[in-house]
Amino acid sequence: MKKGEKRSGFTIIEVSLVLAIAGLIFLMVFIALPQLQRSQRDSRRRDDILMFLETVKKYQTNNRGALPTDWQNDFATNYLGGSFIDPDGAAYALIPQKCTTTDGENCDYTEPEYVDHNLYVFTQATCNGEKAVPTSNPRNIAVVYKLEGAGVYCANT
Repeated sequence: MKKGEKRSGFTIIEVSLVLAIAGLIFLMVFIALPQLQRSQRDSRRRDDILMFLETVKKYQTNNRGALPTDWQNDFATNYLGGSFIDPDGAAYALIPQKCTTTDGENCDYTEPEYVDHNLYVFTQATCNGEKAVPTSNPRNIAVVYKLEGAGVYCANT
């Protein structure tokens, strides 16, 4: 090679730097992906709960404002079509609860685990943040569900 002539190609340091940056990008993607998937499943669960509440309103319209008495069998089969399925593939379990309180504010229930797929359906209740609280209207219901990612989702009619 003659003096002053330039060599073409990359040095080992440049190649190593590019590979290190690519590795960091892949690492960030693989760390963020599970959280993104949990977030998508929780979003679907929120949509399912809102659909459930709309179905309860239809039931009340057809039954002069009354709430279902047999949530898990009659209501789930006849109104939800028996296919009320969590994004994990398991069926939601409808757990009816009467809104009783020991602290005078929040409805009492055992804190659920997200893997149980339990929808706690509180009658005569409404939501206050992540908690169900009693209300004077006997036709109101609040649904409480422990999300997979974090927190509790509460929605009401």
